Amino acid sequence: MVLVFLAFGIVGMRQFIEVTGAEVNSLSSLWELCTTHIWKGGDPLPGQVKFTFWHVTFFAWFANMAMHVGMSDLSVLRFAKKSWYGAASASGMYVGHFMAWLAASILYALQLHIDPANTDVLPGPLAYRAAGVAGLLCVIVAGWTTANPTIYRAGLAFQAIMPKKSRFAVTIFAGLLATFAGMFPAIAMRLLGFVALYGLVLMPMGAVVFADFWIFPKLELRQHYAEHRGLSINWAAGAAWLVTLAVCVALVKSGHPAFQLYFVALPGWFIATGIYIVLSKLMQKGEA
Repeated sequence: MVLVFLAFGIVGMRQFIEVTGAEVNSLSSLWELCTTHIWKGGDPLPGQVKFTFWHVTFFAWFANMAMHVGMSDLSVLRFAKKSWYGAASASGMYVGHFMAWLAASILYALQLHIDPANTDVLPGPLAYRAAGVAGLLCVIVAGWTTANPTIYRAGLAFQAIMPKKSRFAVTIFAGLLATFAGMFPAIAMRLLGFVALYGLVLMPMGAVVFADFWIFPKLELRQHYAEHRGLSINWAAGAAWLVTLAVCVALVKSGHPAFQLYFVALPGWFIATGIYIVLSKLMQKGEA
C-alpha cells in the first residue's frame, strides 16, 4: 500500500508534466511547476472554507484527533505487549496523512487540468488512471485498514452501552451502520467537517485520560477516582467534557477566523485539562 501511494505521486507527476508540456530538468524547475500549477491555492468551491497554510497544518495534525488526541487508539493499543508498538500510529500518520495526501493532490491537479469543470473528488478513477488495478486495490485496502480499527472501537463503545450483547454482534452492527451512512454523498463529501467535529467531541476525554494518567501522580491526586470511590459518574470528567465543548462551540459560533472548527481543538485540550485538574482537586480535598 505504501509503495502504491508513492507510485501515485511519481506516476501522477510524470503524467502532469506530459499533459502540460512543461520542461522539468532540475529540482528548481520541478518546484516551480508545483507552486504554479499544483499547490497554487485559489478560491474555494461553493460552501467550502478557503484553506490556508494553518488549515493544512492543523488538519494534518488533528485529522485523526478522535483517535490520537481523543485517546481512542487506547482501545486497540492497550492490548500491545510493548509500549513502542505505538510507533505504528506515528508511522501510519506520516505515510497516510503526508505522503499519500501529497500524491493525491498531484492526481487531483492532473484531473482538473484535463477537465477543469469536473471538481468531484472520486478516488477510484484517480487511482485507476495512475496505477491501474493496483491503484483500485490500494484504495480498497487503504479504506479497510482505516475502517477496521475504527469499527472495532465503535463496537467496544456499543458494548459498553449494551454489555449483554456480544462483541461480534455490536461490531457487525457498527460496521453496517457506517457502511449505510457512507453510501450517501451528502455525508461522504463532508468528511473534513465531520472528522473535525467528531474529534472535537472526543478531545476533552483524551485530555481527561492524559491528565489522570500522567499529571495526577505528580500533583499527588488519586488516579481512577470514580472507580476508587465506587462512583457511577465522575463529575469532574463530565464537567470538563461539557464545559469544554460549550466553550469550543461558542468560539466557533463567534465567527472569528482564528476560531474555526479546525483550530479550536488545541486551546480546548488545555481548557479540558485545566478544568479536570481543578475539579478533581476539589473533589479529593481532605483525602489522603
